[in-house]
Amino acid sequence: MSRFLEIVKRQFALAHVSGIPVRIDLRWLFVFALMSWLTAINLSPRYVDNFGSALILGAITSSVLFLSILFHEIAHSLVARLEGIEVLEIVLHPFGGLSRFRREPDTPRAELRIAIAGPAASFMLALLFALLMAAANAAGNETITLLLFFLVLWNFMIAVFNMFPGYPLDGGRVLRAYLWHRGTDINDATIIAGRFGKVIAIVLIVFGILAALFRGGLFTGLWTILVGIFLYDAARTIIRQVRQFDDMIVEEAMELAVTVAPEMNLLEFIDTVLPLHRRTIYPVSRDRQFYGMLLLEDLKERPRETWHQIRVQDAMRPVVPEFFIETNALLTEAKTLMRENGVNALGVVESNGLLVGFIQRGRIRKRN
Repeated sequence: MSRFLEIVKRQFALAHVSGIPVRIDLRWLFVFALMSWLTAINLSPRYVDNFGSALILGAITSSVLFLSILFHEIAHSLVARLEGIEVLEIVLHPFGGLSRFRREPDTPRAELRIAIAGPAASFMLALLFALLMAAANAAGNETITLLLFFLVLWNFMIAVFNMFPGYPLDGGRVLRAYLWHRGTDINDATIIAGRFGKVIAIVLIVFGILAALFRGGLFTGLWTILVGIFLYDAARTIIRQVRQFDDMIVEEAMELAVTVAPEMNLLEFIDTVLPLHRRTIYPVSRDRQFYGMLLLEDLKERPRETWHQIRVQDAMRPVVPEFFIETNALLTEAKTLMRENGVNALGVVESNGLLVGFIQRGRIRKRN
């Protein structure tokens, strides 16, 4: 039995979209067959005499729905790319899809844009299918009208359901962005959104049980229960992963520092460094000696025509004790320091004071 579960959970590459790998597991084949069969039942015999023909139409409709979910995830991924975040892959599972990114967004605004891109795409598809449904209805084609109605309904439901404010749903990411914007640490915001996700999952499970037992909706009830279990497990997993950071030290989470030389002028920095390394904060260093932090937001105060005259060391925020932390310090201490130092980042130094790494809120991930 365990061997069978391992096989059906196995993922395989389906395609590459704009260079992004799209993976799917074998459980999707079951969902595809089930959706095709249910659609065929609704078509036959009232709209289509032959059940085989109805099944083919059901398979086509399920394929379009499958592409709609993929479009939802591609929207997330393309906006993430616009925010300078590498997209590792898109994974399609029986209950929807998931876009995996190399790192977290840099700002709450970026997080919000990425989160709402998927539901916005689904709403757009629902509107498109609604227009096509109206055209098919005007032409008197009842079968195509019904199929398009299914696509309108499913895309609308995908958009609305994903906006529920619980992680890992898109609405949970919107909630996380809001809490982050209000000053809550991103990891704490993730835990809060994950708890909301668990509550939503429990409500779905209870609703599914009631629907199956008392309303005669056995299939709907069981499916709702499965979705609830999936959401609960995903929310619990993300909460557990975030809490694991509490036991980490800074060295396990830091990244290599993209440094800027203090004698470089701002124009040279913007022309040569910024296009290659899209960051909001840069440690200023020479020969691993830490001098300060250069923030892009500070450059807005400098007139563009003066950039070639201003050196980085004149625009940076000079180093103070709140700007750095040693490699063996706890990550929780680093998070507190970043929250209070006004730059949301830290240079990571060795015991001798030399710069060896960098850590920034919103970009924390465990090093492999």
